Amino acid sequence: MSKMSVTGRKIRSSREDMVFEILTKILLIIACLIVLYPLYFIIIASISNPDYVISGKLSLFPVDVTFSGYRKIFKFKNLMNGYKNSFFYAIVGGAVSAALTLFAAYPLSKNDFSGRKPFTIFLLITMFFQGGMIPLYIVVNKLGLRNTPYVLLIVNGIQVWNLLVTRSYFKTNHIESLSEAAEIDGCSHFGYFFKILLPISKPIIITMVLFYAVWQWNDFFRAMIYLDKPDYQPLQIVLKELLATAQISSAIYDLMENQEALTEMLRAAEQMKYGVIVMATLPMMIVYLIMQEYFVQGITMGSVKG
Repeated sequence: MSKMSVTGRKIRSSREDMVFEILTKILLIIACLIVLYPLYFIIIASISNPDYVISGKLSLFPVDVTFSGYRKIFKFKNLMNGYKNSFFYAIVGGAVSAALTLFAAYPLSKNDFSGRKPFTIFLLITMFFQGGMIPLYIVVNKLGLRNTPYVLLIVNGIQVWNLLVTRSYFKTNHIESLSEAAEIDGCSHFGYFFKILLPISKPIIITMVLFYAVWQWNDFFRAMIYLDKPDYQPLQIVLKELLATAQISSAIYDLMENQEALTEMLRAAEQMKYGVIVMATLPMMIVYLIMQEYFVQGITMGSVKG
């Protein structure tokens, strides 16, 4: 067992504790390698000669380094347009969804709100039972939202789990006592929400914006259903089409007479594929690193109460 003297000396770990700590660190290192190697491979594949990537000769280090794939990406109109659209959906959609979530979570966190339990039960039901894709598609089409950028900002704009986390965060920050004090001073609900509650809720605000922004950035299913015009399609749709093109080109390679032209097209698609994956992943990774402190604080404080 670990021992500690009254004078405040360091705790002496037993042999079992040392073995457990070493094994834990080894397992964590292995898990990190398993997670990080695919990301590392994508990075080195994006700057390596595509011939080595296609033939499977690339493993640990980049071979015949070239940035021609990235140059092709910046010249490809659809890719850059998809990149611009993804930034728009992530920034605007994340802000809109976070704002709606905060507005909805505030009344649900107040005990004196008479409809708190019925609304909460109704929202919980929607987490498990939904109307289905076809009815939702009909509604979206009838509202004239199809093939407009607003469809990705409105449809599924609020996620119930994020709403419950935000509600719990408000409850853990003693919203009742602060609200009563503000009401005594003559502050309205809107004044309390904007002047008192939001300034002390920076961690959960940043967390919700980050959650929704990452979700908007990675989501392609809604865009695949509701958006046919390339002008409004996000990067994920363009990346899916690029991957499909590479697979089709590889499948019909033996059937084409002009294999040299097809080989060059396949090499270019391979380079662009990995380059686009890097460009699609890098922005959200940077945001996570910058906002990590607020992200952890918002999640831990929002998970204390139900």
